[in-house]
Amino acid sequence: MGKIYSFLNRLFIMLKSLFITLILLSNNILADKSDIIKGLSAYFTGITEQDISAMPFNGMYEVTLRDPKLDVIYVSADGRYLSQGEVIDLRTRTNLTQSRLSNLAKEIMSTTTDAEKIIYKADDEKYVIDVFTDVDCPYCRKLHKDVTLGVTMKYLAFPRSGVNTKSYYRSVAIWCAENPEQAMNRGMLQKGNPLVDCKNPIIDHLILAKKLNVTGTPFIFFENGDHIPGYVNPKDLLKEIKRSLAKY
Repeated sequence: MGKIYSFLNRLFIMLKSLFITLILLSNNILADKSDIIKGLSAYFTGITEQDISAMPFNGMYEVTLRDPKLDVIYVSADGRYLSQGEVIDLRTRTNLTQSRLSNLAKEIMSTTTDAEKIIYKADDEKYVIDVFTDVDCPYCRKLHKDVTLGVTMKYLAFPRSGVNTKSYYRSVAIWCAENPEQAMNRGMLQKGNPLVDCKNPIIDHLILAKKLNVTGTPFIFFENGDHIPGYVNPKDLLKEIKRSLAKY
């Protein structure tokens, strides 16, 4: 009985010690994140502990920036040293930075709804792409005409000239039309549409585009958050979609 009591007592002490160690480690992690936020506060705002995660190598943390646009930076545990650029795992040949940015883009795109997009659904849908478009963009018109079979295309508006411009009002007219799909077809053929107004998502799309680092049109997002900045022909588009989705 004494041996059992002695064993249980030692076990209790070991578990107590382990519990205290875990608490200390937890506090150290929180302290590291607090130090990072403090160190970056003069340069970046809105960072929370949820935006900070340890990298798979010692001493560095990944920090997600969400405002005014998505970005990823790397910071030392004390918040003193900052590095900006791409981190690549040479063993797996994985671009950790691009992978993270794609996941963030996917997360943000998931907050949009089909109701605010103009959708051309493929009869034999195999893939779905979201496209920021501008009816006054020649390559957007080419993509609209060339889109490959099996790819559903969901349009968001990105009038490159900004708010209260001809391109902006043309986009509003398309989204406010009785039949937005037909209006988009007319717009892409440069036939024009009646300039009508209504409650529309154009400004929301512009804000979203800025956050996602959209710099031109067409700007194509795949379902996994990867993107192509610009026009690609149907054959290459299908190839890029397959290559991108095969990574995950």
